[in-house]
Amino acid sequence: MNQTSIAIFVWGLEGKAIANNAAAMSQGFKDLGIEQVWLVYLFKGPGKNVAVPPGVTLVPLGIRRSFLAPLFLAQFLRKEKPDVLISMPTVVNIPAIMGWLLARSRSTKLILSEHSTMSYKAYVEYKQDLRMRLMPWLARIFYPLADGLRANSQQVLDDLLNNIKIPIKSDSATTITNPVNIEAIAKCGAVKPSHPWLVNKDKPVILSVARLAKQKNFPLLIQAFAIVRQKIDARLIIVGDGPEQENLTNLVSQLDLEESVSLAGFSNNPWSYMATSDVFALASEEEPFGLVLVEAMACNLPIVATDALSGGPRTILESGKHGLLVANQDTEALADSLIQILTDDNLRDRLIKAGKTRCQTYQPKIIAKEWLLFINSLDKN
Repeated sequence: MNQTSIAIFVWGLEGKAIANNAAAMSQGFKDLGIEQVWLVYLFKGPGKNVAVPPGVTLVPLGIRRSFLAPLFLAQFLRKEKPDVLISMPTVVNIPAIMGWLLARSRSTKLILSEHSTMSYKAYVEYKQDLRMRLMPWLARIFYPLADGLRANSQQVLDDLLNNIKIPIKSDSATTITNPVNIEAIAKCGAVKPSHPWLVNKDKPVILSVARLAKQKNFPLLIQAFAIVRQKIDARLIIVGDGPEQENLTNLVSQLDLEESVSLAGFSNNPWSYMATSDVFALASEEEPFGLVLVEAMACNLPIVATDALSGGPRTILESGKHGLLVANQDTEALADSLIQILTDDNLRDRLIKAGKTRCQTYQPKIIAKEWLLFINSLDKN
């Protein structure tokens, strides 16, 4: 079956990784000639730098709570009857299944997309959140009802099948990496950054961009930076917001780093920071993909990353081929690698060149081809 219409259902398009991922997916499908592509979301429309391509139809459901989504999504499915509905990530997958069942539109294939290790989210990071603790149980019941299941890494898929124990046929599940709109990132990166340390740059800057959550292990990065500062007069900028803001602020103060560490908050254009910094660092404890690594590569930024649980950085960097990969939780190794890049111009140039080549493999059209191969294979199941 040749697909002519695809709907992508997400929480919102305001910004951050999922919004950019959905926009890049829609770009890839349009590049391959899919006639109709919808981006369906609850109520938060595209942020300033979310690159929704021309010809993609935006469908706000006009609701703020995901538990209401099934009714409104069902109305959309009955009216438009897309060939495929792709839902992502975990938080909207159950509402998507319910809406799809309510619509009784069996001509529409439903594919659920997972972007994180569910067992880690449910039993480690959000173990105090009853909703997340219930997710594995709900997933075991409802996920098999969908036509297909896609994970953004093999580790995420293995977790769903082996730890969560979702009973789904092997030929109905696959791994497809996330796309990155390289051209859109380059355009945003050309914008002059607003941070004073980058506007009037007089010292090398280490950058990290991520949600301020325990998973991202920013204490490790800040402690490693304290070691870097003993040898290099550098600065660290962390872009992002989240529940660990206060703890990180306190740690910066305890280490007497207030003059050289900036917790810059959320930015809808982190790529302007990337294009003007000197090295990118990701210190995650667990990371199923690591979209920011590809984005940093696209901005000509050399990378240091921890070999995080779930294997995202290892996969993207190909075990250190396209950036420096250090042992998880190893403060000294992270500091040494940052110092190495900041002091070795030959290494820096080699990593920038390797990253520039690597990020091209995540172009939306390339990833969209994998999606269509999987979608079409479901016709034979």
